[in-house]
Amino acid sequence: MMEEEKRKMTADIPVRPDYENELIEIIKSGLSYKEIREKLENYHENDISSVLDKLTAEERLRLYKILGVEKVSEIFSYLEDDVVKYIDELAPENAADIIESMDADDAVDLLDELEDEKSGEIKKLMDEESRQDIELILSYDEDSIGSRMTTNFIEIKRDYTIREAMKALVEQAADNDNISILYVINDDGTFYGAIDLKDLIIARDYMSLEDLAVVSYPYVYANEKTEECIEELKEYSEDSIPVLDIDKKLIGIT
Repeated sequence: MMEEEKRKMTADIPVRPDYENELIEIIKSGLSYKEIREKLENYHENDISSVLDKLTAEERLRLYKILGVEKVSEIFSYLEDDVVKYIDELAPENAADIIESMDADDAVDLLDELEDEKSGEIKKLMDEESRQDIELILSYDEDSIGSRMTTNFIEIKRDYTIREAMKALVEQAADNDNISILYVINDDGTFYGAIDLKDLIIARDYMSLEDLAVVSYPYVYANEKTEECIEELKEYSEDSIPVLDIDKKLIGIT
C-alpha cells in the first residue's frame, strides 16, 4: 500500500478522547461533593484510576470520600502500579473496606502486592465472608484453576420456582455482577447446570428450572492445573466456567 493511501486511511480513524485533563479538572474543582460525584459517573473506572498519580495524597483521599467505597474498589481493581502507595495512604480500616468490596480474585492480587504484615492486618479487619473467599483462593497452588477463580457469581437452587429464582437473582446481584449466566446447584451445593439469564427472564411461571438448565454445561475442578485445561476451556468460548471442588460443589467461576 502506498504511503499516501496509508495516511488517508489513518486520517479517517477518529481520535479517541483523552479524558485525563477533564478528570483532573473535575476532581480539583471547587464543586460540591455531589456535583463532582455526578460528573465522574460519566467516566469509566479505568480512566479514573489512570489519573490517581496526578493527584496529591490529600486530593486522592478527598476523591475516595466523594465516590464511596464501592466505586473506589472498582477503581482500585484497575491499578497496576503504585497500588502499595495508595493503600499505605489509607487507614487500615478504610483499606479493608475497599478491598473487601472488590472481587475476591482482584483482592487477592492487591493483597499480594503488600508486605505480609500489612496484608495480614488488613485481612483481620475484613468481614468474615470476604476473608473466607480470599483464603479459599489462596489455598490453591498458583498454577491451579482455583488460584485464578472468582467468587463473583449467581447460584440458584435446582428446586426453586421461576419466581424464587428471579428473587434470588435480584438479591445476589447487589454483590455479584456476573449475571449473564446463572449456576444451578442441588440442595447439597453440588453443581447441576447453568441457565442463560435471557432464558430465565422470558420463562413462564409454570416452567421448572430443570427445563431451562443446561446440565451438560462444562466445568473444571479447582485443583486442576491451568495449563492442562486452558485449551479445553477456550474451545467452549463461554464467558465463564464453573469451578468445583473435589466433592463437585460449586465454589467459583473462571
